[in-house]
Amino acid sequence: MTDLDHSKVSTCSFEAAQLHVGERLQLELITDSSRNQYYTTLIGFVPGHSVLIRTPLVQNLPIPVPEGADVLIRAFSGRHAFTFESRIDRVCRSPYPYMHLSYPAQVQQTLIRGALRVRVSLPGIVSNPDGRQDEKPRAVVLSDLSVSGAQLETELSLGETGEKVGLAFRFVVQPNNYEVKLTTSAQIQSVRKIRKGKGPEELFSHGVRFNKLHATEGLLLQSYIQQVLLSDRSRVV
Repeated sequence: MTDLDHSKVSTCSFEAAQLHVGERLQLELITDSSRNQYYTTLIGFVPGHSVLIRTPLVQNLPIPVPEGADVLIRAFSGRHAFTFESRIDRVCRSPYPYMHLSYPAQVQQTLIRGALRVRVSLPGIVSNPDGRQDEKPRAVVLSDLSVSGAQLETELSLGETGEKVGLAFRFVVQPNNYEVKLTTSAQIQSVRKIRKGKGPEELFSHGVRFNKLHATEGLLLQSYIQQVLLSDRSRVV
């Protein structure tokens, strides 16, 4: 079951996509045999003429991009993923590195149903299940993640449905490798046993819902999830 419904693919104009200034974008050089993907942001656009984006940075230096190169741009906003092809018309270095892209004739949009969840493999720590201070912290693996919750895999059960736990985990937000440590309380929504691989060993899989993330934490988490989506759309759960 996937939240990405490929029957809901359509086209729209760039203006109709309603991408905002500062929107995170992924740029892929089509002419690059390695098909490297870079993250950048939208500066603005002039309808029918040009789309302005920041030149992606690698180790705080603008990547070398030739004028005339064809590019593929991906974005995620609200409940849609957007993709369009373009061309680098002009590379500017002053007052800061940015690029003019040719205005796209159309944009492909894909509807994403429900709360967006992506597959991840992030280590985490669970502590104080349901307020039990004597319980030692336990290592967990976050196997999927959304802005509202996560799926936690452990060798031992963390508790019953409705109980609360403390959860801490880290993730890295591009383009500057900014490491975020998120610590929050969460409530267990479901508990089930699963098998990983072909072995006989079973794990406990816990669906948890985050409780009251700070606004900044929510934005950073959303940025990370969009980053995962842009890098590999097949990771949508």
